[in-house]
Amino acid sequence: VIIGENVIGIGAEAFAGSDKLSLIIIKSDKLISVGKNAVKGVSDKIVIKAPEDKIKDYKKKFKNKGVKKPPFLSIS
Repeated sequence: VIIGENVIGIGAEAFAGSDKLSLIIIKSDKLISVGKNAVKGVSDKIVIKAPEDKIKDYKKKFKNKGVKKPPFLSIS
């Protein structure tokens, strides 16, 4: 799944139950919120790619949203 450049939020349970989802690419550097259980039930091998300067911030936003500690990689 690719999250576009102008996206500012991911809704509650947006990807919940998508057990085949293993990659999320976040192109936005404006992401403000990630809803409750947004990634609950996704693949245990989920990887999230984000702009390098936003990785620390996005890790906090995804904390406790359904996956314990998804690995973040830079897209740059």
